[in-house]
Amino acid sequence: MLLLSKRQKDILMYLIKSSEPIPADWIAKELGVSDRTVRDELKQIQQNSSMLGINIESIRGKGYIIKVLHRELFAKATSHFSQENNQLINSFEEQEYRVRYILKRLLLAQDFLKLESLEEETFVSKSTLQTDLKLVRKMIQKYKLNIINRPHYGTKIEGDEYMKRLCLSDSMLNRNRRSMVHMDSDQLLDKELLENIRAILITKANNHNINISDFELENLAVHIAIACKRLQEGFIIEPIHIEFNKEHTFEKIVSAEIIKEVESLTKLSFPKSEIDYIIVHLLGTKLLTNQDSDQFDDVHTIVNRILEKLKTELNWDFSGDKEFIKSITLHLRPAINRLKYGLNIRNPLLSQIKTKYPSAFEGAVIASKSIEEILDKEVGQHEIAYLALHIGVALQRMKEQQKKVKRVLIVCASGVGSASLLYYHLENVFQGEIEIVDTISYYKLIAYNLSDIDFIISTIPIEENLGVPVLVVNTFLEDADIIKIKNKLTSNQNDKQEYLDPSRIFIHKEFENKESTIQFLCNELHKQGLVSKNYAELVLEREKLAATCFGNLVAVPHPIRAETSDTFWTICTLKSPIQWDDDKMVQFVCLLNIEKGSEERLSGMYQQLIKVIENKSVVQKLIKSQSKEEIINIMHGQIGN
Repeated sequence: MLLLSKRQKDILMYLIKSSEPIPADWIAKELGVSDRTVRDELKQIQQNSSMLGINIESIRGKGYIIKVLHRELFAKATSHFSQENNQLINSFEEQEYRVRYILKRLLLAQDFLKLESLEEETFVSKSTLQTDLKLVRKMIQKYKLNIINRPHYGTKIEGDEYMKRLCLSDSMLNRNRRSMVHMDSDQLLDKELLENIRAILITKANNHNINISDFELENLAVHIAIACKRLQEGFIIEPIHIEFNKEHTFEKIVSAEIIKEVESLTKLSFPKSEIDYIIVHLLGTKLLTNQDSDQFDDVHTIVNRILEKLKTELNWDFSGDKEFIKSITLHLRPAINRLKYGLNIRNPLLSQIKTKYPSAFEGAVIASKSIEEILDKEVGQHEIAYLALHIGVALQRMKEQQKKVKRVLIVCASGVGSASLLYYHLENVFQGEIEIVDTISYYKLIAYNLSDIDFIISTIPIEENLGVPVLVVNTFLEDADIIKIKNKLTSNQNDKQEYLDPSRIFIHKEFENKESTIQFLCNELHKQGLVSKNYAELVLEREKLAATCFGNLVAVPHPIRAETSDTFWTICTLKSPIQWDDDKMVQFVCLLNIEKGSEERLSGMYQQLIKVIENKSVVQKLIKSQSKEEIINIMHGQIGN
């Protein structure tokens, strides 16, 4: 099998996903490397193109495009690529692989590890290793672990065994693919053991009628497998000092059964602290049987706070939505346990949820504040994304229920027979979308009360300004007439032009980070008298909860709550991309400013922005634009499509 470096895989995936040529400088910005590096990598890929069943063409002035010449060969060659192209290969040339390897070596080491040994194992120089260790140190901070160095002894990770295991499991579970585990050359876990543990968990789930997702099952299997490995090496977890409540009896029973079978399988003996460790992880899953699925505990306090906040801050009233209340309660039970016991969970759909359902994600951010206020625990964007799924479903239900039927008046000059024909045709085509209030002749229109009429459908032109929109159609309704009425029914009430103004567009600015970018934009708005002096603090407060970058070099920051008297956009393009989040670069920033009391317009605004965010070529044009007018024209053109 042809081995490609991670960077080469990244480049290939960008080309595969695009139907249009992509310039080398675009790929370079996304990867945070130079144009020359991308071109050199492309040459390397092209040299092996016959083995991949492809050809990479360079189109002058446009960029590179991939042509698949042999589909079966190409499919076989790329079958090991992950969905998000984050599958690491066994190559110490890649820093990401090295860092993960060093992290695991240090976490699993029984004592100090000499740096010379790590240099030999990873085939790098001392200076490169020191750089890698800085990244390791940064990764373990959130687990309250430290790297200590002792002369003549070496390096060691110091901290709680419980946190070490959490760190280990997070490094193993693939961040972007559901229930997949990295199995590298160092064989952290025995594959056969992991499979046997999975089988035990599946049997228990079936025997006890437990509902558990594939991802939760994989997560639990990995934790138990890590516990086995650590026990084999003499590392026993410290007593957790948790008093499990009476309602956790079921988890205790299941845990005892699992441990008994694992002990039989591995010939290990699990002390009480290790059994408690498994119970904690069971509490972090949706461990619900058919018998107890309707029994809720004190999460009601948090659910009520969430309902209150969503209504107050976004005008979304879900208090009568029993399905939402039930689903969010079911979700919160294990989520609260995860937060209490410091269990991390990864949402494999995080990126897609943020992009596809931004309004629901914003609602989830607000909901997360309710949880943080009560539990005094940071929620994190992976948990927020799970909340967003439940809110998204509730929003869709609310949208269907609130779909307003348009009240329509028919004006027909052709007589009773043709008027009746038009009436029934309209009723048939637009059932549930329009309510035909009346059918009248033109001469009666002057005296008719139009106060509760949304629009008029007329078979003759009406020149008078009635204060109500008029659609002129044929007596015998044609396809063009139906399309005209449909467009009227689905027309967006938000005028795209009102969001943009040249005074709030800034081109090719230079900033080092997102903080300075946000500070600049908020200061400019403050100078224009549009926002308060502390506006930047509100935007940065929202940013702390979950980064607002969407990929594709775009970020859409906004304040934690609506503050302005109008709804508008503030746009900034940067000379060079900046690091916005851990793994995303940004060069196009659109600051959202939402009018107080008009939060319901959030969804429509996001729908318009997504048309820009998802289109690489449009973002590229915006970044290269030389004038404010050019940016306005590009955005209007894209949003209007």
